[in-house]
Amino acid sequence: MKYIEHKAVVVAVEGSVVEVEMTVEEACAGCRAKEICGVGTGERRVVAVHDSMAQYYEVGEQVSISIEEIMGVKAVIYTYIIPFFIMITLLLGLKAAEASDLVAGGSALLAAGLYYVVLWFFRSRLEKEIVFKIKKL
Repeated sequence: MKYIEHKAVVVAVEGSVVEVEMTVEEACAGCRAKEICGVGTGERRVVAVHDSMAQYYEVGEQVSISIEEIMGVKAVIYTYIIPFFIMITLLLGLKAAEASDLVAGGSALLAAGLYYVVLWFFRSRLEKEIVFKIKKL
């Protein structure tokens, strides 16, 4: 399995969750999904990592976090590809049904918005599916 790995700094530890801040740069260079991912180089992100050994991490500590490449691709599909196809399908379908541009465009945007609301409601399930791993440096 291929992994996408980033160096990070622990910013908080609470229970079994370690929050880390990473600067996304080097690992993205080799990723096939980097153009559509939305993560620019030099951008800072805070990620919550669930780990049963969380109590052994300290704020300010340098760590490495990783995710399987396939999980990164899955995240891109959930956040960009699926809503794109929802919008295009609805837009083309309504235009074929001779709806006005305003109705077709508005409906496509509303459908994408509803998709993101549904995605937000299922975020706990997605957090279990798309898992980050942490290790000390």
